[in-house]
Amino acid sequence: MKADLFHLRPGTLLDKGAALVYKIFFAQRISPTHRTAGAGLVGTPQRREEPLETAGSLAGKLCSYRLALALCVALPGAALAATAPLPGKVFKDCKDCPEMVVLPAGTFTMGTPEDEVGREADEGPMHPVTFEKAFAVSRFQVLSGEWNAYIRDTGYKMPDGDTRPGRECLAGQPRYPQGERQPAVCMDAHEAQAFADWLSKKTGRKYHLLSESQREYAVRGGSSGSFPFPFDKDKGYSIAEHANTYGPADGFSYTSPGGSFPANAYGVYDGHGNVYEWTADCYVDSYVGAPADGSPRLDSQECEERRVIRGNDWTEAPVFSRSGNRNERSAITRGDWLGFRVAREL
Repeated sequence: MKADLFHLRPGTLLDKGAALVYKIFFAQRISPTHRTAGAGLVGTPQRREEPLETAGSLAGKLCSYRLALALCVALPGAALAATAPLPGKVFKDCKDCPEMVVLPAGTFTMGTPEDEVGREADEGPMHPVTFEKAFAVSRFQVLSGEWNAYIRDTGYKMPDGDTRPGRECLAGQPRYPQGERQPAVCMDAHEAQAFADWLSKKTGRKYHLLSESQREYAVRGGSSGSFPFPFDKDKGYSIAEHANTYGPADGFSYTSPGGSFPANAYGVYDGHGNVYEWTADCYVDSYVGAPADGSPRLDSQECEERRVIRGNDWTEAPVFSRSGNRNERSAITRGDWLGFRVAREL
């Protein structure tokens, strides 16, 4: 339906747009001046004397008005696009929700080169993965305080797990002291997904476990080597200044509070230690046939027996902390070394 510039319903978007056009174009015929003789006012608008316009110039100006009006109608959509979260933006959807950070859309190379120290055969072939849209991930591994809020809200009773002496999970709790800002542990993959589903229901937003490619993209932070940071100076293969892994050099004998080490360039913390993280992917021992769009790989008959976990924990050597390192466990595994992160669609 065509809109007549001179017969617009009051209060409509077109009417407001026309008013804006009028101000833009007709205001040009009025110019502020400095003090004028006898007026006694500063900045008083004075109407300029202009020659009469020809029919041609009027027609041209009318075309300009109509073009500007079309632009005004398009402005709301552009304004909405401009308000989309920018990469690096940090937010929380609720008081007990994880703190999220927005990652940029883009393409990265997943996998590791054959000459990378510590590389395993399942880390190839290297292949591009493209994220068409920005998305958000939890800045920290899901924290104990956030997990406890879920437990209180749902009334879920965590079972015991891991029978190794001193390493047991008792009703979802590790044997070591655990504060609210240490990563939540002892849940299996299904319970981790249930937490994401709870967040989705609670906030009306779409949360899920990270895909394996989302997780690698997030922790690389735009880098392409083994780590997004240098090795500790004069200490060989050591990353104690950047991650909580095996040994006392990093200052922790079990999990550390989230954010104890510097974030990467994307604002993601603890991507290379503290606890391993569940992903949404079935484990396959090669990237041949892996999704190239950032979605999880689900084309396996062994998904329950072999689920991808990523990262490293406080008991393992730094070589397992590499950005491209992969591991797998049964989806019902529990441990004081295993947690997760969540992603959210934007």
